[in-house]
Amino acid sequence: MFAKHAGLLLLTFVSLSSLGCGGRGYLGGPTYDRPFPLGAVTDQHWETQQTNAEAADFIFFDHEFVGQTAEFAPGAKVHIEQVAMRLEHVPFPIVIEQGLHNAHPELDRARRRAVIEALARMGIPNVEHRVVVAPAFAEGFTGIEGANAYRKSVSDSFSGGAGRFSGRGAFFR
Repeated sequence: MFAKHAGLLLLTFVSLSSLGCGGRGYLGGPTYDRPFPLGAVTDQHWETQQTNAEAADFIFFDHEFVGQTAEFAPGAKVHIEQVAMRLEHVPFPIVIEQGLHNAHPELDRARRRAVIEALARMGIPNVEHRVVVAPAFAEGFTGIEGANAYRKSVSDSFSGGAGRFSGRGAFFR
C-alpha cells in the first residue's frame, strides 16, 4: 500500500517541480509576471496617506490665530508645542495658511514671524528656513471659507432660509 502511495507522491512531486521550479517562474510563466505579494501595492498608498497626514500636523490654519492678528489662539499654543517636540524628527515644513486670495500678505508675514519667534523661544535653532506661507494644501474650501460656510448654514437654518427647519415642511429642501 505504501509503494502505491509513494509512486503517486513521486509523480506529483515531479509534475509540480517541472511546472514551477527549475527557473521558469510562476506556474511555468516568466518571473516578471508573478503577482505582487498580498498588500504590496496598497501598502504604498496607505503609507503615502499617512505621510501626508503627518505633514498636515505642521500647518497653522487661520483659525489658530486671534481674529485678524498674529496672536496665537489658545489651541495654537498647544499646537506650537507639539510641533516643537516633533520638528527635529521630521522633514516637513511648517506652513502658515495664506489668507483668502492672498488679501493680507503683511498679516501672513506677521504670523510667520510669530511662529518663528515662538519656536526660537523653545530652543529650536535655525527654524526660519522651515516656516513658509502657502495656500491651503487641500483643494476645495480653505479654513476661512469653511468657517464662513458653516456660519451661513447655521444662520440660514434658523432665519427662514432654504436650509433645515425653514418652515417649508421638510428638512433639506
